[in-house]
Amino acid sequence: MRNRKSNLNSGNLKNKFSGKFIALDGPDGCGKSTQAKLLAEWLKGHGVAVETFRDPGATAIGEKIRQVLLNPEHTAMSTRTELLLYMAARTQLWAEKIDPALKANKCVILDRWLSSTCAYQGCAGGFGMEKIIKLGTDSLERPWPDLTIILDVDLETSANRLCGRPDRMEQKGDEYHQKVREGFLELAEKQKNFVVIGAAGDVESVHTKVIEIIVQANFNKCH
Repeated sequence: MRNRKSNLNSGNLKNKFSGKFIALDGPDGCGKSTQAKLLAEWLKGHGVAVETFRDPGATAIGEKIRQVLLNPEHTAMSTRTELLLYMAARTQLWAEKIDPALKANKCVILDRWLSSTCAYQGCAGGFGMEKIIKLGTDSLERPWPDLTIILDVDLETSANRLCGRPDRMEQKGDEYHQKVREGFLELAEKQKNFVVIGAAGDVESVHTKVIEIIVQANFNKCH
């Protein structure tokens, strides 16, 4: 799929994705980081100017916050602290990287965004999804991307894909991570411009699904 260009007009794709904001999100082990990279490569191969960032991270401040958030030793961190740190990293990422890229008419691809905080801290953490949405709306110029693709996997698939020493968030139990999954699915039902795809298959088959979604996306209905 990545190399097939014959049935697509690169000029049309460049116009379609210029200045667009796309997030890939989902539970740990869903493959979003891999799919974000593959999507960026595919778009670049069709002449689209692309920037890809991970959230939290991608800035000096954001990477330091990421280290604090994911450190397995920080077991006493409260849900409120988590969400405020995530939002701090996110607002810095927006100001320093995302906003300038969009203003330069680049397509921005995000590995996680506000949807993660809604699912993890809002739903699984018990803080409340509506409170997270309000905080995001108050803190971010663009709380919702033009398109959010949720990669859905069950707990067994997620656990099988995670290897090595898990970070602090990955160490939380099955009940927590089941609520995370449910949170993503609930959010996708409520919010505009969300699409859920089954991501339990191999990398290439999931990539094919992602490409089908973005090619068919109607950004005229977004923001």
